[in-house]
Amino acid sequence: MPATRCLTVALSTLLLLAACASSPPVRYYSLSPIDTDFQQDPDDSVILGLGPLRMPDYLNRSQIVTRGANSEIQVDEFSRWSEPLSTSLLRIVATDVDSLLNGVVVVVFPYEPFVRDQVRYRLVGDINRFDADSSGRIVLEVQWGVAAADGQITVPVRRNRYEAQATVGGQPAAGDPGAVAAAMNDALAQFSRDIASKLDSIL
Repeated sequence: MPATRCLTVALSTLLLLAACASSPPVRYYSLSPIDTDFQQDPDDSVILGLGPLRMPDYLNRSQIVTRGANSEIQVDEFSRWSEPLSTSLLRIVATDVDSLLNGVVVVVFPYEPFVRDQVRYRLVGDINRFDADSSGRIVLEVQWGVAAADGQITVPVRRNRYEAQATVGGQPAAGDPGAVAAAMNDALAQFSRDIASKLDSIL
């Protein structure tokens, strides 16, 4: 191989290694439930089935997604969810609602076979949006309703919008994935409290 070609290959290899070495590490984030004291559910608790809550395809990825100007969807390759967002959302809302309602056990779809026949109510719906904009404002838009096992409508289908602001040191934060995840927790807590409020006098 000519010396000049060897030098070109060597330089290309060094540049590639330098680029790899300079890439930031991938960081993983998770959602968290409302911080409440644990209470044991009684044996005769009502079982509420949560889900399915369908989610848009653009959110079904491991990377954290934010919304830029002109409806641009931005995917952060180095900030990722520790589990699928659809899985995490159901788990967090189920935990939140369970902790907010006494005498109610919330199980997540798909239900285990031994639980399926015990589910007395089902909450289903669609997550239409769940992301941050360029200012760090979280928007959760969800359409949902609740029906009894016999098909009777318990909570008519409704569309709700919840907002929360990502902050660092009390100031609005954009582009901080940890602050975004915390604000998403706040939006889910609002949704969970809304569910609990609607169901408290029914279940």
